[in-house]
Amino acid sequence: MPRRKTLHFRKESKETLPSGYEIHKRHYRSQSCEGCPLKERCTMAAGNREVVVSLERLHYQNQARDLLRSEEGYALAVRRMTEPESVFGQLKNNRGFRRFLLRGMEKVTLEVGWLSLAHNVLKLAATDQKRRAAILQ
Repeated sequence: MPRRKTLHFRKESKETLPSGYEIHKRHYRSQSCEGCPLKERCTMAAGNREVVVSLERLHYQNQARDLLRSEEGYALAVRRMTEPESVFGQLKNNRGFRRFLLRGMEKVTLEVGWLSLAHNVLKLAATDQKRRAAILQ
């Protein structure tokens, strides 16, 4: 919020997703945005700025942040950097994969599956070839 004005609590609401999961939200609104020179940078709304917050989401964000800042979280992050990131780099640079050919989550998931399968088969073939070469020497 550009002018750092206080947002005041307005109401609580509940949204039910198609899966049946309920999201509890808190709504906060500014007193008046009328005549504010920074309104265009702050909100696209016709009236006053309103912010909707899910307390559960904030809780989970803080929980994830704490986990990432812990020693265990740091170790997982380092491991992630070395394990899957190199595979994506190899797919992009060595195999020439730059973008998905299909659209939609199901089709992209299928395309990733095919890419992963091809990568693993080629990796297995290279390992097998090295093993056979070592045996022949």
